[in-house]
Amino acid sequence: MLELGVIEESHSHWSSPIVWVPKLDGTTRFCNDFSRLNEISKFYAYLIPRINELVDRLGNARFLTTLDLTKGYWQIPLAKDAKEKMAFSTPEDLFQYTVLPFGLHGAPTTFQRLMDKLLRPISVMQRHTWMM
Repeated sequence: MLELGVIEESHSHWSSPIVWVPKLDGTTRFCNDFSRLNEISKFYAYLIPRINELVDRLGNARFLTTLDLTKGYWQIPLAKDAKEKMAFSTPEDLFQYTVLPFGLHGAPTTFQRLMDKLLRPISVMQRHTWMM
């Protein structure tokens, strides 16, 4: 993550613990426990559509495409003042995220809001085409 620029060294007064979560294939996944940070963070309500609603929107579409958003959160940079709150410690050093990490209660709504904003011109164009 350091080589990818997802994290950077930190001198923050904040630090959330890391946990290693076992995966079904026997390997482990690196995770952050942001539960204490989530307790004091503001919650921004934003509608996340249900899968069946998204499928219904497809209607009689002739063409479909997909986007690979596997690392989508890592495409959203953090504000400078937010980075220090995303710090975590390892046996080697203290690091902080430079991009939106998984585990924050506001991450899914932040990501959904961004996707809606980015895809809005396409959906408006589609509605206009359907009306013709």
